[in-house]
Amino acid sequence: MPKPKPTLVERRSPWVVFTRADDPWWASESAALTARDGLVLRLDGRELRDAPSVFRTFAQELEFVGCFGHNWDALVDCLHDWHGPGHGDQDLAIVVEHADALRDARFLGLLVSVCATAAWRSNLRLDADGDLDEEHRRRIAQHFVFLLDHTSSAAFTEAVARGADVAVALAEGRLLATLTDADWPGGDPAAAPWTAGPLAFADEEILAGRPARAVEEFRSRLDCSAEQAADVLRSRSAYLRGQGLPCG
Repeated sequence: MPKPKPTLVERRSPWVVFTRADDPWWASESAALTARDGLVLRLDGRELRDAPSVFRTFAQELEFVGCFGHNWDALVDCLHDWHGPGHGDQDLAIVVEHADALRDARFLGLLVSVCATAAWRSNLRLDADGDLDEEHRRRIAQHFVFLLDHTSSAAFTEAVARGADVAVALAEGRLLATLTDADWPGGDPAAAPWTAGPLAFADEEILAGRPARAVEEFRSRLDCSAEQAADVLRSRSAYLRGQGLPCG
C-alpha cells in the first residue's frame, strides 16, 4: 500500500505533519503555497506549555476574534471558521516551530485532533451527512505542520495516536496524521497505510518485558524502520509507566 504524500497546496489529507525543520519537503511546499498567494503563519512550540498557553498563543498569533472562548471546542471553531489573516479566502499553513518542546505534553494528542478536525472542515466543507456545505465559507487548503529541530518524528507517534479519531502513518521520516472515516465523511480508512490509535497492540509484550517483540510488532503494524519502532516503544513504555503499569 503506497504511503500518504503530504501537501500544503491541495485540499486533502494528511491534515497534520511532524517533520524536521530542514526537511526539503517543507521548504518546497511552503514556497509553492506562498507562490500561489497562500499564507504561512508561525507559532513557537516553546510557548505551548499547557492548555491555557495554547489558547492564548493561538489567539494572539493567529488574530482570533475577541469572542474566542479559550477552550478546545472554541479553538476548532476559530481555526476552521477563519477570520484571521486572509479572512478565509487564502490557502493556509499553520506552523508550530520548535515543536520538540511538545514531546511530553499531555495535551498533544488532543491538540492534533483539534487541528485535524479544523483542517477537515476547512478543506472539505462537509456536513455531518457528508454533503458539501459552502453556505458560509468556501473550501480552502488548510494544514498544520510541526517542525522539529532535533527530535525524531517517530517519537511523537504514540502521543499523537491517542488523539480522538486520529490515525497515523510514518513515511519518509515524517509523522502524518489524519481523521478516520468512521465518524468523518471523506476521512481516511483506519487501515493500511494508516494506523488508528491508541497504539496498544504491543502492550502485552511491553508489560511482559519483551521489547524486541514489541519493536517487531510496531514495525509490522506501522510499516516503519526498527529505529522508528524503537522510538515508538520508548514513548509507549513511558505512557504505560505514567499510568502506573510496571513495564518489564
